[in-house]
Amino acid sequence: MSALDVCVQAQVLSLLRELQTDFGLTYLFISHDLSVISNLCDRVAVMYLGRIVEVADSQSLFAGALHPYTQALIAAIPIPDPAVKKQAVALKGDPPNPAAPPSGCPFHPRCPEAFAKCSSERPELREIRNGMYAACWLY
Repeated sequence: MSALDVCVQAQVLSLLRELQTDFGLTYLFISHDLSVISNLCDRVAVMYLGRIVEVADSQSLFAGALHPYTQALIAAIPIPDPAVKKQAVALKGDPPNPAAPPSGCPFHPRCPEAFAKCSSERPELREIRNGMYAACWLY
């Protein structure tokens, strides 16, 4: 989708929504464009290094993401209003090699919230609150 002209992208998204409504379709939509995901998807799974780190309905996820990686992704979504100021989330370092992920939580080397347990034990995806799941030791 991101390779499409903005007008064509809007037309395709409109068509997808229309088909979804008319025929009760379900999509498995894989994208790195969170602004598209927020407009098209009912439920979202966020992945880091090939592992799901957060799952929630779209509205809950964008209103209050739990996992630090999801928070960083949402903070990076551009807002087309220069009057709106957003707090950026600075991630340190480079993403690790997916063929040799770090021990513990795969996000811990870049996570601004990481603590000792994060580097030694991998958190499992579990329900944190009302249909929101996260794989994070913060909860």
